[in-house]
Formats: sequence, C-alpha cells, structure tokens
Amino acid sequence: MRVCVIVPHFDHVEQFTSMLDNLVCGHLPIIVVDDASPENAFRQLEGVLDLAAPGALLLRHTENQGKGGAVMTGLKAAYDAGYSHALQVDADGQHNTADIPRFVSLATKYPEALICGKAVFDASVSRLRYYARYITLFLSWLESLDTVIEDAMCGFRLYPLSRVVPVFERSRTGKRMAFDPEILVRCVWEGIELRYLPVEVKYPEGGKSHFHYIGDNLEISWMHTRLIFGMLIRLPRLLTRSADDRRRRTIE
Repeated sequence: MRVCVIVPHFDHVEQFTSMLDNLVCGHLPIIVVDDASPENAFRQLEGVLDLAAPGALLLRHTENQGKGGAVMTGLKAAYDAGYSHALQVDADGQHNTADIPRFVSLATKYPEALICGKAVFDASVSRLRYYARYITLFLSWLESLDTVIEDAMCGFRLYPLSRVVPVFERSRTGKRMAFDPEILVRCVWEGIELRYLPVEVKYPEGGKSHFHYIGDNLEISWMHTRLIFGMLIRLPRLLTRSADDRRRRTIE
C-alpha cells in the first residue's frame, strides 16, 4: 500500500496551521488542494507549507469548485502519482489526526474497502447540524437500499483509489458539500465495501465555516433527488444484491 493524505483547503490557514505539525509527524505524503482561496490566504498557505512541510504537493483551483471538487482533484492527483490509497482530512481542524494510524491499519486488513470515519461529537456541535445529519443518513439508506452507510457526512475517510476514482469519473458527482454523502451512495451502488471507525469530531472555538445554509442545502436537496432517481433505475440490481447479502449474513 502507498498511502497519502489529501487536505481540501479554502481560506482555513489558521486552523490548518494548527494541525499541520501533527500531519507531518504522521510521515505520510501530503497533497493540499486549495480551492481558489483569496490571494492573501493562498500566499500564507504557501508560506506555512514551505516552512513546516516542504515536501507537500500544493495544487490550486483557479475557480472555486467546492469541497467535493477539491477532494476529487486530490484523489485523482494521488491516483495519477501512483498512490493506492488517500486519506481525506479536512483543513478546519475538526478531525483528530491521531486517528490516522487507525485508518491505515484497518485499510491494511481491508485494502479494497472504503474506510469511513463515524463521528463522535463533543458539546461543540450545534443541535441543528447534529440532527440534520440523521436526515441525510436516512435518505442515504433509501438511495442505496441498504443501511450499510453509518455516517454519511463525516469527511474523515481513507479511499481505495483504484475503486473510487472511476466511480466519480464516470458520474456527475456533486462538487460541493453534497460530495461526502453522494460518493458513499455511489460506492454502495458499485459494490464497494464500507468499513467504519469511530472518530472524535469537534468544532474549534472561533472556527470558520464555509457552509451556506440556503445554497448548500438546495444543492444537497437536488443531490438526493438525483440519487433517488438513480436508485430507481438500478432497483432490480440493488434488490438482488440486497437479497444476496441477507443470505450471506444468514450463512455466516
């Protein structure tokens, strides 16, 4: 296995700087994809990387594509560079980088699986954000005709690149905040195994959020609409697979 870390970044220099030392200590190659941050923020990011992680690869979008677009750019770059797996870590400091070895260890046992973080929140999470996640989770179950998705929103994941890159390359996977749940549903459709790790997720005090409640919720709603229609098109195959899975679990 050749594993690297991918960090989608948009104007999160302060939060990213606070976690960078821990990322470097993980001794994994780092790919940072800047999603057209303001020029001053991008220059600061360059300086931070030159100082603390001179071996990191920094890519930059000339136009903002959203978090999903940055993740897909990073996954494709990692795949083209010959990495077998890429671990997505958000730049806003929500994820505990001490969990990275746990992801790599589980991927060693299940190299074909997508290793997903299952968020364990502290008191910093808002009630609105917490309960909205369950709406998305329920819709993901409906769209995949399975309950194998345990957390549709946590972006702390280790992707098997040869399995996942073709999934988003041949589909119109959303490039913004809808990416995290959509790619899981599409991976379930393709028969990619999901494995989960409980991970601590916290919202840093004074942290900056780029979630736009109107625009991003409209995009997420449209994503669910597309996936429901996609599920209906795939209904016979998904029902057959679901029945086969139930029989296999019964035998086991």
